[in-house]
Amino acid sequence: MEIKKVKLLSMHIQNFKGCKDRTIEFGEKARISGANATGKTTIFDAFTWLLFGKDSLGSSDFDIRPLDADGKMVDNIEISVAAKISVDGDEYDLKKVQKQKWVKKRGTNTREFQGNVNEFEINGYPKSQKEFKEFISEIVDEDVFNLITNPNAFNALAWKKQREILMKFVGSFSDVDIAEGFGEKYTKLIPELKIASTDDILKKYTKAKTALNKDMVEIPARIDEISKQLVIADVGALEVEKTAKEVALQKVEDELSGGNSKLEEINSKREEIMTLKFHLSEIQNAENQKLLLESTDIRNDLSRTRDTLNDLKRDVLNKESEIRDAHVKYEDHEREKNRLLVEWKSEKAKAYPALTPLEPLTDGSFICPTCGQDLPEEVKQKRIADYEARKTAYESKYEKDKAEFEENRAKRISQIEADGRSAAKSRDKFKTLEESLIKEKDELTTKLADAQREYEIVKKAVDGMPKVADVSKNADYKATLEKISALEKEIDEMSKDTSLMELKARRDILKNEIAEITGKIAAADNSKVKERIAELEAEQKEVGQKIAEQEQMIDLVEDFIRAKMKMISEKINGMFKLVSFKLFDNQINGGLKETCECTVNGVPLSSLNNGHRIVAGLDIIQSLSSLYGVSCPIFVDNAESINDFNVPEMDSQMICLAVTDDKELKVESEVKYD
Repeated sequence: MEIKKVKLLSMHIQNFKGCKDRTIEFGEKARISGANATGKTTIFDAFTWLLFGKDSLGSSDFDIRPLDADGKMVDNIEISVAAKISVDGDEYDLKKVQKQKWVKKRGTNTREFQGNVNEFEINGYPKSQKEFKEFISEIVDEDVFNLITNPNAFNALAWKKQREILMKFVGSFSDVDIAEGFGEKYTKLIPELKIASTDDILKKYTKAKTALNKDMVEIPARIDEISKQLVIADVGALEVEKTAKEVALQKVEDELSGGNSKLEEINSKREEIMTLKFHLSEIQNAENQKLLLESTDIRNDLSRTRDTLNDLKRDVLNKESEIRDAHVKYEDHEREKNRLLVEWKSEKAKAYPALTPLEPLTDGSFICPTCGQDLPEEVKQKRIADYEARKTAYESKYEKDKAEFEENRAKRISQIEADGRSAAKSRDKFKTLEESLIKEKDELTTKLADAQREYEIVKKAVDGMPKVADVSKNADYKATLEKISALEKEIDEMSKDTSLMELKARRDILKNEIAEITGKIAAADNSKVKERIAELEAEQKEVGQKIAEQEQMIDLVEDFIRAKMKMISEKINGMFKLVSFKLFDNQINGGLKETCECTVNGVPLSSLNNGHRIVAGLDIIQSLSSLYGVSCPIFVDNAESINDFNVPEMDSQMICLAVTDDKELKVESEVKYD
């Protein structure tokens, strides 16, 4: 599939956050460096605000207006970001301007701020916000843009979302297609897969098994409980006793029918008391609301001190992370220096071997090997001349080879010494940085302790405030209490005639006794109890069979997931050069738990240092760009953590944001990494 290539050629930023006026030209590779707070991330934020109205972290709730010396936003200035981009070689000029809307109040000279207004342009032509968004969305989807421009974006997603994206590498194969590919092995599972995911199927059968296990535990107890209902009773005697009590109950009901008017009056007064008590609650709630308003300032202080405390805690954690990174780099350079020292000693110890002289001519060299007589004088002289020539050539070659060895050895030693000095310098640099960061952390820790004390003081003040308002002196509250007391006394006076109350009590007792006897008569019929026990025993057997069926389906689903994940893992991991993804975990009970964990050579991404995490993120971006068919400028934050030798060859434009000691922002195009 042909990949759409999007490049950022240049940007002009005015009054955006801390950037007053700056034009930046970008090459295929660009490096933006400087100390912290010099505006590196602001450039990335400006680009994403232009395209999508969000910062580089995907948040639309961030301040873009610059601040004055007192930390207040500067009004009455325009904020603008303009960029020239290239899409498959076609260039487009994009611009976004934000203005403030001020309206003069009628009858005054005062103007009120009515909000911000954004204006958009494409190639100099004004566009509505909708038209601008549609143009950008045709180039690249916002979610895809975030994934292929930030090496940390993919791994910051929830693992389920990561896996959902990775599954796109597999294609449009459904679980049903995969199951059918295994022949008859998963035939029983296919109808389920047609209507539900494996996760939902597992939940279904696990939930059913859990419920069945609960029933299996409860059924014996229910049988035992019902068995206790087997009773032996004299039904005839119970019927006689029931009839006698029903007669007595009717008599009491007749006597009560004459006293209903007084009871109605008492109930009316009780309802009035209830209404008055509701009024007491309203008074209490109103006073509680006043108390809450009075405590607003101190609660705001608590919120402020809590925010400060949490900010400092995050700063300390970030500083600790920077210290660890600096220490790792210090140790890397220290090991490199020590390795070079060993290599230097080895080179210094090397020596060219001493000259081994040629074997000299002997008397036998001048005797004829055939006849044993001395060779003629001219032959002797020729042999002597040949020997001297060979000796001269041999010694000359030796001297030449020795000189070449010494020259190469000197060059190697010189290079090792230079590399050693560089490693030592880098080591000392990161040691100094680590010490500086430790000092900064100590200062933050002191501030954190102060903030903790301030927070605890304010919290103690808040905790010491009353939770409920005191209404004992409220006139309305006191008057209502007095009305309630008077009504309760009237009810007491009306209730002194206890005959009605006694009759009601007698009626209730008789009703309870009749109900109890009725229950004993019904319980004496053991046939229903025995029938229920038989039903429960049959149910127990049926539940056991159903549990076995649920377990078989759970095992089948887990086996399918294992086979599917093995197949999918192999296909997905084949799409990446450096990273691999662990897509499921084996559980203690033998089951599978779906997951998504990025690893490099078997090491979890979370255990890698920052530089290796960035390199892993670049490998992921390379594959995602192929998946979505588009490449965009990659903004690499903390680029000082990576080096030329470990950065993969990328098909996208690279814009590296690196922390250096430079006080002013520095922009370089077509550069190497650190």
